Amino acid sequence: MLVDALSKNCLASLLCAPLLLSCSGGGGDDDGGATPRYQAKIQRTSYGIPHITAADLGSAGFGQGYAFAEDHACMLADQVLKVRGERAMFFGAGESDAHVRSDVGYLALGVFERAEATLAAQDEETRALIDGYAAGYNKYLADVGVGSIAGHCRGADWVRPISSQDLMAYLSSLALSASGVQLADFIAAAAPPGSAGPAWPGPPARAMAAAEASGLGSNGWALGSERSASGGGMVVANPHFPWLGELKLWESHVTVPGALNVYGATLMGVPGVLIGFNESVGWTHTFSVSGKRFTAYTLKLVPGEPTRYYYDGEIRDMTPREYTIAVKQPDGSMGEVKRTIWSTHYGPMINVNNFGWSEDIAVTYRDGNIEKTGLVAQWHRMNRAGSLAEFKAAFTEVDGIPWVHTMAADKGGETWYIDAASTPRLSQAAIEGWQKSIADGELLPTLLYTQAGVVVLDGSTSVNEWQDAPGRSDGLVPAAEVPQLAGRRDFVMNANDSHWLANPAAPLVGYSPMHGEEQAPLSLRSRNNLTMLTEVADGGASGADGRFTIEELQGAILSNRSMSGELLRAAVAQRCQGAAPVEVGGETVPLAAACKVLSGWDERYDVTSVGATLWRELMGAFSTAQTKDAGPLFAVGFDPEDPIQTPHSLAPPGDKDLVLERLGRAVLNLQAAGIALETPLGEVQYAERAGLRVPIHGGQGADGVANMVYYSLFKTTTEAVPPRGELISEVTDLATDGYSVNYGSSYIMTLEFTPEGPKAAAIMTYGQSDDVTSPHHTDQLGLFSRREWRPILFKEAEIAADPALREYTVASAD
Repeated sequence: MLVDALSKNCLASLLCAPLLLSCSGGGGDDDGGATPRYQAKIQRTSYGIPHITAADLGSAGFGQGYAFAEDHACMLADQVLKVRGERAMFFGAGESDAHVRSDVGYLALGVFERAEATLAAQDEETRALIDGYAAGYNKYLADVGVGSIAGHCRGADWVRPISSQDLMAYLSSLALSASGVQLADFIAAAAPPGSAGPAWPGPPARAMAAAEASGLGSNGWALGSERSASGGGMVVANPHFPWLGELKLWESHVTVPGALNVYGATLMGVPGVLIGFNESVGWTHTFSVSGKRFTAYTLKLVPGEPTRYYYDGEIRDMTPREYTIAVKQPDGSMGEVKRTIWSTHYGPMINVNNFGWSEDIAVTYRDGNIEKTGLVAQWHRMNRAGSLAEFKAAFTEVDGIPWVHTMAADKGGETWYIDAASTPRLSQAAIEGWQKSIADGELLPTLLYTQAGVVVLDGSTSVNEWQDAPGRSDGLVPAAEVPQLAGRRDFVMNANDSHWLANPAAPLVGYSPMHGEEQAPLSLRSRNNLTMLTEVADGGASGADGRFTIEELQGAILSNRSMSGELLRAAVAQRCQGAAPVEVGGETVPLAAACKVLSGWDERYDVTSVGATLWRELMGAFSTAQTKDAGPLFAVGFDPEDPIQTPHSLAPPGDKDLVLERLGRAVLNLQAAGIALETPLGEVQYAERAGLRVPIHGGQGADGVANMVYYSLFKTTTEAVPPRGELISEVTDLATDGYSVNYGSSYIMTLEFTPEGPKAAAIMTYGQSDDVTSPHHTDQLGLFSRREWRPILFKEAEIAADPALREYTVASAD
């Protein structure tokens, strides 16, 4: 709760002396000595971590917004431009009208238009954080000037002060990261047959996979007293997120004495902490990849009238709305593009594969997060929770989680798991009808589900409407009905498969498939996570006693063990001993050298591992489905009664040995990249940052490594993307210059509650700052490469003792 007025005054008096005596490095009060509206102390410790202390929540938000802007001002400026639908105004139409399409899509989503009402709906504490954060960002711009800010936007005319509505619109767009944001291009391209205006192509169905968050992942563990060496709760956070764009993470520590003391990481421009801990509870998240954040609907159109559709035997009219986009011309003048967007009672129309809207059929969608308003309020309640019970209450009372599983542990050693991501509440009849459409092979439902995991329903009947829970009108599954597991003192986990095996000893079953499949094959990475959590033996992740120390947690999550390697390497190496050369694409490929390399591979994806690249190219030749059940790879198929150990054993060769043929293809891939078979992984898997090329350990999906690293452009920002070589394999990201990494393990944190309080360590792989001249742009990439953990400084004495400590005051009367 907010401290009362008397406490505020006392705290302000206590804070003023150290604040005014601290060295100047930020903006002071700019109103001739008048009492500032906002005032915060920022202490930057090693690696540029800001610790913000303020007397009230508004000032805490102000200090956090100021510190964030010091590191990433361009990121938020870019995103505000996006959600306001103003990119074309400053950047022109863009390649293939990309900026115009973006502006149309975001205006159609209505995030900025809705933001005013969304902001007004926030509770007092959340509103104070948002208002303060925007003010802090603006204060930084005023202090340094647009011409002096760090990053790609220095001096740009599109960098402007932001309003609380701007910030709220951006926060709302983040809630749409697994739905509307990724569908914006589909919305912009949708037009009825014969429409005037630009004919933008409908993106391919597979592009919807991004909307289902197929590129996002994470590992999350919460351990209880039975598995902790100290007896207190423990947490491992290992989000696999972009190293570019708005979905990067940023670390901070925010304190309002008597009200809030939280440490952790948050997405760009988001007040508070999304993954982290306080004195009582620690938590992490993983993306709910298998759950559904939206549903698509096919419409049966009235013949000759493509903007009218049938619904329960009656005819309904679509609603048009015209948007005018200001477009900067090559000569600097301003033009405009008009676009009419059509919507049904479900939501906007979408164009998929250019057959999403014909004379007789069209596609629309409903978004589970379009009206969700509690993202900041949700995490604020979690941030200030004084117990696991209070932490849980945030989910039932706010219910603002848009797209993640949550794993939490408290200082007493109790754990909790919940999949509270926004999920459509469908009737059993709707679910059965959808499943029948897939079984019958109906074109659009089958195409969108098999290529992108999208659920497509018949929009002509009310049977397929989302069902409101008692007391609600949003059609979403309420927190009381979602999968959750409480009271366990061993562990809960998730690695982006469904809720089913948050703990194998207590499977979660009987939930809607909109949350994800139950009793279904796990990914190799999930199996790796569960193996490390359940094995109790000498040499196992937790040792012979089965109780993790924080050092064992750190060793486990960055062990780089390859689950596919542990299951199959020895058998593949044995089979290829003495094997004849194989024919691949008309080329004869000897296997002797490859067999020798695989025989000596350590089944790890460390920078020193020899054979890891060959194994990746081999496994990349098999589909994801083939890594989950019996087939050309595994002899023993998946067994829901033994989900961690199955599938297993190398499949016997058939008339044609596909394993050896694909091993030959792997050899050719590496030859095309100029990579010798005996090359250690770290010589060809790398990240480039500010001119530095740093060796990177870690694996990809088919490698079955917990520590995932790869290449992806899952972002909406406009900053330039560093180039990479000519692509050889779209599956493994192999290019002529090796494996470039810009995605994967990002904020890695281990936490243990001890009798002396929280003890934690972390690595932010890509560093704290976007300023290429800052040491904090690259200093943690080396830590990650060497697997060196830095201690998290949480206590006042730890912060004060840091040799790199830099302290300054920021304040504003506005």
